[in-house]
Amino acid sequence: MRSFIIITLFILSSSYPSYAQSTTNDPKVLFDEFWTFVDRNYIYFDAKKIDWDAVYQKYSPQINVQTTEDELFAIMDAAVVELQDAHSLLVKPKKVGTQFDFKGGYNIHFDPNLIKSKYVKDSLGQEGNLYWALLDGNVGYIYLPKFNDFLAFEKVLRIMKKLRVKKLIIDVRNNGGGNSNPVPGLLGNLVRQKTMLGSYVEKIGPAHSDLVKPIPMYAHPRADFLFDIPIAVLINRGCYSATTYFAAMIKELPNVTLVGQITGGGAGGHLGYQLSNGWQIRVSVSDFLDKHGVSAELGVSPDKNIENTKENIQNGTDRMLEKAIDF
Repeated sequence: MRSFIIITLFILSSSYPSYAQSTTNDPKVLFDEFWTFVDRNYIYFDAKKIDWDAVYQKYSPQINVQTTEDELFAIMDAAVVELQDAHSLLVKPKKVGTQFDFKGGYNIHFDPNLIKSKYVKDSLGQEGNLYWALLDGNVGYIYLPKFNDFLAFEKVLRIMKKLRVKKLIIDVRNNGGGNSNPVPGLLGNLVRQKTMLGSYVEKIGPAHSDLVKPIPMYAHPRADFLFDIPIAVLINRGCYSATTYFAAMIKELPNVTLVGQITGGGAGGHLGYQLSNGWQIRVSVSDFLDKHGVSAELGVSPDKNIENTKENIQNGTDRMLEKAIDF
């Protein structure tokens, strides 16, 4: 998620024992190379209770000298899915492996057009994907479907303060992520003093327990601006990666309430590696912990749990938004 974390891990990985890269396309040797890279670098084996040795015993016997390239890719791809991690992915020329379905088993019902047609009192503007408006009762509303419009976001905070909104709703439902690096700086607009938001943990060695001491992350107050009115953040299972990171961090602020359903997770940074045959494998190698030491990888829970049904949306009602307005 954070570029400096990933760059650091590329440097640190050079101190690991070297991988035994094959000089042939022997399927068994390639699978062992793949399995070893994941074993030494993936960070969530314990958190997700994954027995990677058992995964080896499950898939390795399926491979022999007659295994075709397509068959080997399918076997490796199935092993990656066992990681239960949408950031972890196998890729070869003209083919991308299966991305883990972090939304599986959840009902996700959200329609931003319903908000515009029913709930918006005064549409104020749009920049890129970011949209902002006023709702009834002088409630400010910001819809952020992707994390890439940070300058516009800060601009809108200032607009909302000038309008003296009594409450702000930040809607990040179905936001699949983006650039998370500016998030701590953005949250500096919302704090009066230096505030710990959580910490990062990184893999620094080949053993599953080889982790660096948690690196604390802080929001630092802005000298010229403070936005400290009540804020509701709307989240759902469609929130992933940088959005989970954002939810975990902003949840720690005293004037913020998370409303909706648990996010999709995806809180870690990732590291890529090229196998001897040119295929690439990417796995998660860092984790974000909230200030209580709880990993955000499996999702950030709301303070107020509520979900929309399909019928709600079809009937023109966004119960999650209404809960955020009324709390």
